[in-house]
Amino acid sequence: MTPSSPPKRDLFRLRGNTIELFGRTLRLPANRIARMTMGVAFMIGGVFSFLPVLGIWMLPLGLLILSIDLRFVRRWRRRADVKWGRRRRARAVLVRSGAETRKGRFAWVRIPSFGRR
Repeated sequence: MTPSSPPKRDLFRLRGNTIELFGRTLRLPANRIARMTMGVAFMIGGVFSFLPVLGIWMLPLGLLILSIDLRFVRRWRRRADVKWGRRRRARAVLVRSGAETRKGRFAWVRIPSFGRR
């Protein structure tokens, strides 16, 4: 990375049978059944988040692994990625324009008025 290039801000990146997550590379099995079993196991482990080692962090990782093979999970992941990117881009525009300091940190949140002004 050169000093003039912006820092990489992707949370995750899927490349074939590998997942780059927070700068770390996780290699997944090449076998589809093994990947799906691993994703389902992570999802089940996330349900038991009250146990010490298992946690809620396993749910999104399981969905990420399943999104490689299942079409409908891939659609959910892509939609969430697009929404997250739009939100980040809108926030970056606010920061660049200086509007964030005037309107507060969460300028994109609108509180309903319920007819009162």
